[in-house]
Amino acid sequence: MNLRKFAFSRLLVAALAIGCAVPAWSQTLVYGRGNDSDTLDPAMAANGEDIKLADWLYDGLVRFDGPTTKVVPALAESWEISQDGLSWTFKLRKDVKFHDGTPFTADAVKQSFERQFIPNHPYKTTRFLRWKSKFGAMTGVDVIDDHTVKLNFSIPQPALLYNLAVYTGYIVDPAPLAAGGPEALSEKPVGTGPFKFSRWVKKDLIELVRNDDYWGEVPKIEKLVVRVIPENDVRLLALQKGEIQLTDDVPFNRIADLDATDEVDVETVGAVAFSGFNLNAESPKLKDVRVRKAIQMAINRERLYNIMFFKLGEFDQQLMPSGQIGRSDKATVYPYDPEAAKKLLAEAGVSGRLQIDLIAFNNPRPYFPSPSDGVAVVKADLARIGIDANIVLTTWADWLERRRTGAFDMTVGGWFASTVDPEGMLYPLYHSQFIGGDNSSRLANPEVDALIDQARATYDNDKRQQIYAKAMDIISEEAVTVFLAHPVYSLGKRAEVKGVFRNPANQVYLNAATLK
Repeated sequence: MNLRKFAFSRLLVAALAIGCAVPAWSQTLVYGRGNDSDTLDPAMAANGEDIKLADWLYDGLVRFDGPTTKVVPALAESWEISQDGLSWTFKLRKDVKFHDGTPFTADAVKQSFERQFIPNHPYKTTRFLRWKSKFGAMTGVDVIDDHTVKLNFSIPQPALLYNLAVYTGYIVDPAPLAAGGPEALSEKPVGTGPFKFSRWVKKDLIELVRNDDYWGEVPKIEKLVVRVIPENDVRLLALQKGEIQLTDDVPFNRIADLDATDEVDVETVGAVAFSGFNLNAESPKLKDVRVRKAIQMAINRERLYNIMFFKLGEFDQQLMPSGQIGRSDKATVYPYDPEAAKKLLAEAGVSGRLQIDLIAFNNPRPYFPSPSDGVAVVKADLARIGIDANIVLTTWADWLERRRTGAFDMTVGGWFASTVDPEGMLYPLYHSQFIGGDNSSRLANPEVDALIDQARATYDNDKRQQIYAKAMDIISEEAVTVFLAHPVYSLGKRAEVKGVFRNPANQVYLNAATLK
């Protein structure tokens, strides 16, 4: 008898006897997450769960190199910038196919981009929420030949490659759009990415299979199952028991004890991100900057940081983390000083107790992991200086609507920038054109707008640093955001999972993933 065959047969019988299917374990990776996707069309992505799937199903013209934020070629092999900085020409990779077999050409790039900004485009929809903040200056796309495309802009684009490496810049297959219209890719995605869509059981799981014809590193696993497990404790128990092999956004209070076990490793990575509270500059109650500064000085930031982040990340009082362009050494720092806060309220003419509405989403998010705990601490801090905060915990959808209409005085806030550049932070969060969107503080400062516009059109990084830092100084003096910390990304994985990482752009790379 062949001894190798005999040994394998005994191993297989033993595995089946204890209920473990060896081939499924070695070829299927199960990824646990807290919420389902809303859409699988990358241009419609509006939250981390949408983006997560897009990263596996699609490619951009460029991508980030492994766990770094260095930009390297992807669907484009090379590129050049025009002398005036307004046009970028990309040479495209040949012999790439979409998951349905349609060849990838320059026309797919044109359709993917122009559907998001040309008003009468047949595949346009109001669900393209992030185009304006990332590619709002694009004026057109020229197809030079099947494998050469030129992107044209109204102003120079120093952050273009960073934007092209993330979801809004991903290239989709025009064929399903032609057959099914603007919503065709929302539930049946077709890209060029390392995994292909198989099925979606809403609120339960999404199943992807390996793209054996992938142009890049073909995944080692055959199947990826993305399961929805809303409760954090249940999801982490599933990770410990081996029912799932990966999960992200491990609650900060569980990272240390999980990482100490033999079964689970938890990795963290620094992010271009912030956590805090936004103060509505349009609110009649908070229009006086002295009231906003009083709130800044009333909040015990260090206590909040310890409660919510367990000292993980960077405790800070400005938008950009250390070492990033746009960080200022002159930004206003507000000490914890309740007595000084009371004096500011008196100077602002506040008599009696000030009543404000503080809104928060009720589901934890990576940049605000414990909304109920956070608002409870802030409510107590504000009460000490004579401000009564009416706490309104809402669903994510309701919170977005209240934010859009300005129906609040104060709100939890934060941001993870997949575009690892100050443009991905300052522009959507503090430019007045995004009031009603991501500008939660509803700041409308002409000088800040002008500085951001100037920096966005400047290729010289030294000049960009000076301009963005000056904008940061004004924003901090306006006191519209209570900055708390720069949180980290986390990735919990079974010890037998190898070749997986999460980069600073919040992408989880699975092409090299293996299971023991």
